[in-house]
Amino acid sequence: MEEAEHSRYVSQLKAEFDSCDTTATGFLDREELTALCRKLQLDAHLPLLLATLLGERRYSRVNFEEFKEGFVAVLSRSLDFGTSEDDSSYLEPAVPEEVKPKLVKGAKRYGRRSKPDAALTRDSEDSPPSRAEASDSSPTGIRKAKLRRATSLESVESLKSDEEAGSQKETSFQCKGHHQGEEPGGHALMLVCEHLGLQHLHTEEVDVLLRKLDPDLDGRVSIREFKKVLCGSTPITCSTPVRQADLRAPHKPREVSEEHSARSASPSLLMATVGQRVLSRLDDGSGCTSPERVAALWTEEGIGNSRDILQTLDFPLEERLSLADLTLALDNELLVSGNGIHQAALISYKIEIQHLQEVAEQACRERDKVKADLERADHRNLQLVREVDDRHASMETLNQSRIRDLEQDFRDRLTALRSETEQESEALLQHIERERGALQEELQLLRAQEAELQEELCNAVQENGRLEEELNAVKMKLTEAEGSARRLQRDLDQMLSDKFGGLDPSSVGLSHEERLSEIIKEYEQQCRELQDRNDELSSELELLKNQRRNRKCRRRAGAANVLSWNQQHSESDSDSDVKHCSSPRVRKKLEPADKAALCSLDDSGPAVSIQTELALEQLKQKHEEELQQLNIQLETQMNYYERSLEKMRQSMEVERKDISQAFKLEISELEEQKSQVEQQVKQLKETVDKLQTQIQHGGGRSNEQERRMQRERAELEQNFAREIGNLVQRLSAEKDQLEAELKLKMDQEVMLVRTQLEEVRSENAALQERLGALQQEVHKMEDEVAKKRRKLEEMEREHERSREEEERLHRENSRYREEVLDLSSRNLQLSTDNAELSTRLRGDQESVRMLHERLATVSKEQEEEHATVRRLQDAALQHEREKLQLQASWTQEKQLLEAELSTSKEKLERQPVLEAELSAVTLKLQWVEEDKAKLLRDADERNTKVEKLQQSLLSLESEAELLRSQLAAISQEKLSHAQDATELQRKLQEAQSRVEELEAGVRKLMREKEELRQALQEQEEQASVTLQEETCKLRVQNQELQHQLSELQVENVKVHKLSEEQKELKSRLSEAEEARIQAQDQAVRADAALSVAQAQHLRQQQEDNSCRDWAEVLQARLMEEQRSRLQLEEELRQQEQKSSSQISTKQDQYEKAMAALQQRAEDVETKLKAVRLLLQEKVEQLKEQLARNAKSSALLKDLYVENSQLMKALQVTEQRQKRAEKKNFLLEEKVGALNKLLRDIVPASLAT
Repeated sequence: MEEAEHSRYVSQLKAEFDSCDTTATGFLDREELTALCRKLQLDAHLPLLLATLLGERRYSRVNFEEFKEGFVAVLSRSLDFGTSEDDSSYLEPAVPEEVKPKLVKGAKRYGRRSKPDAALTRDSEDSPPSRAEASDSSPTGIRKAKLRRATSLESVESLKSDEEAGSQKETSFQCKGHHQGEEPGGHALMLVCEHLGLQHLHTEEVDVLLRKLDPDLDGRVSIREFKKVLCGSTPITCSTPVRQADLRAPHKPREVSEEHSARSASPSLLMATVGQRVLSRLDDGSGCTSPERVAALWTEEGIGNSRDILQTLDFPLEERLSLADLTLALDNELLVSGNGIHQAALISYKIEIQHLQEVAEQACRERDKVKADLERADHRNLQLVREVDDRHASMETLNQSRIRDLEQDFRDRLTALRSETEQESEALLQHIERERGALQEELQLLRAQEAELQEELCNAVQENGRLEEELNAVKMKLTEAEGSARRLQRDLDQMLSDKFGGLDPSSVGLSHEERLSEIIKEYEQQCRELQDRNDELSSELELLKNQRRNRKCRRRAGAANVLSWNQQHSESDSDSDVKHCSSPRVRKKLEPADKAALCSLDDSGPAVSIQTELALEQLKQKHEEELQQLNIQLETQMNYYERSLEKMRQSMEVERKDISQAFKLEISELEEQKSQVEQQVKQLKETVDKLQTQIQHGGGRSNEQERRMQRERAELEQNFAREIGNLVQRLSAEKDQLEAELKLKMDQEVMLVRTQLEEVRSENAALQERLGALQQEVHKMEDEVAKKRRKLEEMEREHERSREEEERLHRENSRYREEVLDLSSRNLQLSTDNAELSTRLRGDQESVRMLHERLATVSKEQEEEHATVRRLQDAALQHEREKLQLQASWTQEKQLLEAELSTSKEKLERQPVLEAELSAVTLKLQWVEEDKAKLLRDADERNTKVEKLQQSLLSLESEAELLRSQLAAISQEKLSHAQDATELQRKLQEAQSRVEELEAGVRKLMREKEELRQALQEQEEQASVTLQEETCKLRVQNQELQHQLSELQVENVKVHKLSEEQKELKSRLSEAEEARIQAQDQAVRADAALSVAQAQHLRQQQEDNSCRDWAEVLQARLMEEQRSRLQLEEELRQQEQKSSSQISTKQDQYEKAMAALQQRAEDVETKLKAVRLLLQEKVEQLKEQLARNAKSSALLKDLYVENSQLMKALQVTEQRQKRAEKKNFLLEEKVGALNKLLRDIVPASLAT
């Protein structure tokens, strides 16, 4: 029993500890411990208890076991130090020691105001020592330990005793207890037993009762334990509550009427067994009944002379019959005789006993049933509380784990995104560095080529200067030769006119033959010298060409296509040259020149940058592959997002169905519980009604007792109604407060979600505006591309025109080449003429011997010689004209070559600009790819936002489930009270409406989520379309740039062709110079021959006049040669003018094309600058978007914090709910205690 009491006190202390635990964690901080100590009325020991439990740790927490140990230690310490009586009155029982008790019997002390009877004292003195006396000799340490344990737990019991004080003071039983010192002990227990009609108990029975009620031997008895023993002390062997009847027997007053004194002289067995009166079923509450009812009852039982029996028992039939008098009369008749009257009395007692047994058994059954129902309800409520606590704890841990998982996932995604961006930036930087290195290498190659071209240009300029100096010297010599030829001609004419007049014809003929032979010899010598000179010049020319071949052999690989064309052209030219040549000597002279031309053509082509073309092709292929990969990635990501959204939609539908089914199940369970509780309430009402009827049927109560009972009952009902009303108001206020708080929090969360949705919509609008701006930029770029395409078409047309002009120039060059070949053939003809002249001179030598015989023939031959001289003079003039023409053409070609070199330099200078444009275009592609990646990241972030919104929706649904569970728990708890059934039904309806509103909100959020998903899908489609358009445009621009590069390469090839043509012209010029030198040599030889001929003519003028004719012939030949030379010079001059005009027009066209290219490059630069600015703006916008995303993540974190706060608030509400449940339990216990007190006390009070 002691262990049971100890466990009960510990459970009560644990309940108070849990009521102060607001966080439901099983730990209390300083403030909560302070509140618990104040509840336990330990204000005096509060600092010591806090110092023992917490020490100097201000923010530490204490569990229940630590609190219990510290609590017991503090209380035991206070007892050891012997605190004062006033300070420890709540710890130790009030034992007054200043007044000695009047009677001490063993270990029992009886009070000051009463004293047992002498017989009792004598019996107590004669009786052997009791068990209490033996226990008095026990050591005092054990008694003190028991006292400490009782006092340590009685402080907890004081909480319940304070609450039950109001109800205990109403009964006379507790009035007696308080009159004797709150708890009965000793003599006060005897007085109480006498008051209750237990004066027949012996002293031993009282001692046993005291030992049972006072196990700790402190002389104090608990009223509750006394009631338990009093109510549960029925004998087991008896089927009817005999002891209870004895206890409930009223204490008779000592004044008994004289007429009944004889009847009550002897003891009555029936009155001891059945009670004070018989036929209590006929009692109407006054203790009397009518004789007719008694007679009718007896006649029903088989007694015919009922009225006679009543008359024999001296009971008048006209007056009301007292049941007590009837009982005494029957008892006396039973003792006296055994006739029919005795039988009637026995039957009456039998009926009464059966009725009372049935009533008692029914009351016991109902009491047991009510107890079982109450125990089941308590067990169910405790199980529900534990389930709710477990569910709340599991939900809290689940939410915390979800939040941790979400935070970890968010951190992992952030780290992955950062690593991906860092890797992409590193890859881009490496790619840019590689491209920069390749471009720098190409630029170095181009610079080396430019330096080589500049060196070649310097060499060409030096060679041109040298050739000009030589040409000027040749011109001077030629003019001097012409002046000397004219002077000699005048001298010859004068000498012929002076000296050929009187010579002998025979002597003249002899001298003429000798002179002719000498002239022929001199001509042969001159021809040999010219041939030697020609061989020397050809060898020098071959040497120079070999040197130039060795200098330019490095660039031979880059001009393979040009070389093939030049080889074909040179082969055709060489074939035509071979065909034109008629003698092996001429063929021998022309072979080195052709070879030199071929070498010059081979060496003239520049090295085209193959590496740049390969790099461009690789970049193009790489760009196409990257675009394909990006398209594939976009398609896969779109498919993945669509599948994930479909799965999310399906899961949301399944969860919604599960939630609806769970709600339906919970509602059905609540309805079943409601019906069960209603049935229990009905049963309780029925039991209460039966008890009331039973109490009403209890007879023998006086009017004062009835009024007192009514007053007590009214007061009890008022107190009970007041407490129930206060509890209902407090619960309704708490419920309203919780509903208001939940509504505010839900509204705040809905507002936050709406603000987030508005932000997402604004961001979508901003993205749509950006897409519109990008589309406008794309349209602008398309217009620019169309303009560039038109410009490229114009440039292509100009290129075709320039190509046609080049073909025409090639044709003209071929024609010039043919003319040069004609000139060379004419020179060969002149050489053949010289050979013929030599043969003729030989014939003249043979005919000199026959001059005398054939003077006529000699004169003819002289005329022919004059003609040849004139021809030679004409040839010399023609050579001079050709020389002038060649000089003019060379100057024009020089100017053209200088212009072409300047243009080539400009192209070389423009090449880095084009390379910069190419790098800018690649950077633009990279930027576009970065924009694409950023848009993809934006889409991922929006998907994460959608997932977070879904998670918030799930959390809202979980909170809704929590609210539903809370409402269900509240409805289950409140349905136990019949008065709150309707109110709880209304609350349930409100909760259902709120759940429907929440479901509507969830559906609305789902619709908004679907709209967001559609908007995201549309934006992604728009972004993919714009990216595809931009990639197409960039492809077109890349193709245009490649086409421009190919055009530039073609123009570079043209420049190389022009340089080759320049070299060919230089070779032609060298050939023309050789021909001029040959002509000069011939003219010198002719002059020498003329001087010899003039000398001979002077000699012949003295000898013969026939030499005059020969001189005239020679002069005629000379004039013809001069005319032919002048013609050649005129033709060369015309050709030079034509070529200069063509080259000037070509240069103008080329300058125009270069200006157009420069303008186009400037336009491209401006466009690229604009694109860079736009890309910078996009980068800034994306940065702003990232900042907004960071803000949204911060808002989500705030939402998580608010959710945690809401969880804490829900925990607080659950704790309040637990407190309300505990209060309900306490009220139910009070109601049960009041009902028991009513059932126990009302018969005793009625009996008194």
